[in-house]
Amino acid sequence: MKASSQHRPGPGELDVVHVDADAMTLFGTSLLISAGATSKSAQIVMAHLVEADQMGLRSHGVLRIPQYLVDIASGAIDPAAVPRFDRIAAGRSECDGHNGLGQVVGLAMVREAVSIARETGVAFVVGRHMGHTGRIGAYPAAIAESGMVGIAVCGGPPSGHWVAPFGAVEGRLATNPIAYAFPVNGGPAIVADFSTSAVPEGVVRSLHHRGVPAPEGALRRADGSPTTDPAVLYEDPRGSIQPLGGLFGYRGTALGILVEVLAGLLSGDRADDRARTGSNLALIALSTGGDFAALASGMAAYVRSARPIDPAKPVEMPGDRELRQAGDNVRNAIMVDQPTWTRLLELAAIHRVNVPTCLSES
Repeated sequence: MKASSQHRPGPGELDVVHVDADAMTLFGTSLLISAGATSKSAQIVMAHLVEADQMGLRSHGVLRIPQYLVDIASGAIDPAAVPRFDRIAAGRSECDGHNGLGQVVGLAMVREAVSIARETGVAFVVGRHMGHTGRIGAYPAAIAESGMVGIAVCGGPPSGHWVAPFGAVEGRLATNPIAYAFPVNGGPAIVADFSTSAVPEGVVRSLHHRGVPAPEGALRRADGSPTTDPAVLYEDPRGSIQPLGGLFGYRGTALGILVEVLAGLLSGDRADDRARTGSNLALIALSTGGDFAALASGMAAYVRSARPIDPAKPVEMPGDRELRQAGDNVRNAIMVDQPTWTRLLELAAIHRVNVPTCLSES
């Protein structure tokens, strides 16, 4: 393999591997198909993961492939499952994902939400029994492509309750992200996507794989002491992630509880049910009037026009940074941390899948 000049590990950072985006897509698709996914489902998942990496959101990129394959092998995910929808009231639908791949179920929920909102003006679709859903901002973004306002929230079972409520040591909530998107004139939708915890678990996992410390104030050990060591989240007893907000973390906890209500309780799941598996996802779609996109464009321009603290850093709308990064990286290689790559090589051998040759290491 030839040396790469695209990236050099920072101080203490472990080596990474660069894989051509198209080659990575084909590689991951082949792995998922060999594990039982249909070609269409595997392509949906890999397009989602590669796009996340190109946006700089490595916590929700190809890092997740080994996790999905492990879940398929254990029976936690059925890669051939087809979600079922029941319209239980005007504007409202429930989805049973039958433990399908999260991105596949999520896109089916988008289609359901848009269809209902076109009939009623508003839709609320809640789903359970699905695998990891990836970057939830992708789902309201897809709703916004239909000219609607989209909102998404996502929760998880007690096994994924990494986040301690404000003032607590033990985890009681998942990272419970919230995302929204809305259309504007003459450009991509505005998309916001953020966890209600100080940092997403996937970011902690990525930092752990790369040998990089976590931000100050984000993690605590099992004894409650603060730490920047991401490994504490994977020890027994494990540490916890703090809620979003620092000294005002009660706000992050309140938002996390809202997500649990919308995605968990309204789907019929108990928050403390240890037998509960899979992710919970809730989508809201709101139809818009004819002037909405123009009004939204005016608002975005107004926000961006604010005088910046640093003239070299113009004010941005949510999602601007990710769009810029995706534009810069669309032709670049995907950066994979060494532990993830090593595991992918092991899985390729198990599933007898060819490994891409257009690689570089640093």
